[in-house]
Amino acid sequence: MRFGTDGWRGVIDDDFNEANVRLVARAVAEYLHSAKPEGHGVLVGYDNRLKSEVFARVATEELARCGIPTVLSESSLSSPALSFAVHHRKAQGGVMITASHNPPQFNGFKFKANYGGSALPEITEQIEAHLQRILAGEQVAIRAPAELRTENLTTEYLQHLKTLVELPRILDMGWKVVTDAMHGSGAGYLRTLLQGGRTQVIPIREERDTQFGGVNPEPIAPNLGMLMETVVREGADIGIALDGDADRVGAVDEQGNFVDSHRIFAITLYHLVKRRGWRGRVVKTISTTNMIDALCRHFGLPLTVTPIGFKYICENMLQGDVLIGGEESGGIGIQHHIPERDGVLMGLMLLEAMTLSGKRLSELVQEVFDLTGEHHYNRIDLHLEREEMPAARERVAQTEAREIAGLPVRAIDRMDGTKFLFENSAWLLLRASGTEPVVRIYAEASSPDLVRSLLTAGEALVRGE
Repeated sequence: MRFGTDGWRGVIDDDFNEANVRLVARAVAEYLHSAKPEGHGVLVGYDNRLKSEVFARVATEELARCGIPTVLSESSLSSPALSFAVHHRKAQGGVMITASHNPPQFNGFKFKANYGGSALPEITEQIEAHLQRILAGEQVAIRAPAELRTENLTTEYLQHLKTLVELPRILDMGWKVVTDAMHGSGAGYLRTLLQGGRTQVIPIREERDTQFGGVNPEPIAPNLGMLMETVVREGADIGIALDGDADRVGAVDEQGNFVDSHRIFAITLYHLVKRRGWRGRVVKTISTTNMIDALCRHFGLPLTVTPIGFKYICENMLQGDVLIGGEESGGIGIQHHIPERDGVLMGLMLLEAMTLSGKRLSELVQEVFDLTGEHHYNRIDLHLEREEMPAARERVAQTEAREIAGLPVRAIDRMDGTKFLFENSAWLLLRASGTEPVVRIYAEASSPDLVRSLLTAGEALVRGE
């Protein structure tokens, strides 16, 4: 049981079972007793996955048994809602039972720190150290059980979101919005926030389905066919999709075209600076679009690039000078909120950008392209046999290719994986997973054809062909 880029994940009723959840909760309790972070008690939340409420109850009971006052959410909720509640209620931390956008057979255990964001590596390392001692049979101190209760942890979060955007103007615009919860725990959030005005909401996939309708609850184009079709059929202005725990976002424009997280990040950055007048440092992960680099140059904003994982963005946001931070997988966070990615807030930001500009989503994309040039992106997840991974990792780490897909390599960046940089802002990133037999291949270039060529060449490099 190891914490990866964002918590511990496993297969339900295999390694992710009630006994192991109890052990990890015990390790969290030991961390809290020893490190003594500021705050009082722990909040526990859960998503809509199979048995999430069961695992959350187990974690809650174990934390309370170990002397940690614990509040369990009365219903499923999003990860950002839990993070906000941790910060707002001044808790020592939060436990979120979720596997986010991963396939339905998985579930996960995330720890949120008292600042209301992803636990930094030094925190997860301490939790893991306590866990290893528990697994080794080391006895933990016996403590008096603490209080355990159940409460609503969502309403205060939704009220806070209303303060971050010009909601009355959005409601008065009369937009037609299709919201796609992808059967996740953010169901109903946007519908609730957008009621009471001329703007109309058409919700889809809000009911709980532990198999997520047969697709992974990740808001990427292959999984959003229903959203695209509904936007076109209903003549809607925008479609907004959330992942399984609503901390990631994807969108569809009025023509039914998918708008990925890179473009959402760029649109939001442009909007916050140009229309809201915000300033500050921008943070992105190494797998995120170069449109952000171009916008930072244009607006004179400092840019920080991090390894993959929102915890690294969170670490920068805690320094207090960050305007916006984002990652390739759809997680974006902004100033004046918690140091956490938030899909619901980003959906509202897109609506605010449309409202204040009077432009449709496709026009907002073009507005960015007019400054940065066209950027196209795609990613493939290359699934290998476990015995193939050591050689694949070595090839990724050691490759020194000087020409890929006919493009001369200008530089190689090994911050996280191996990233090849080409002229005209094109790039190719190869990154082997540390927890599963997968190598992810990312590419961005000025045309979809060139992106496809780079991905094909990247796969050949990984396979040693």
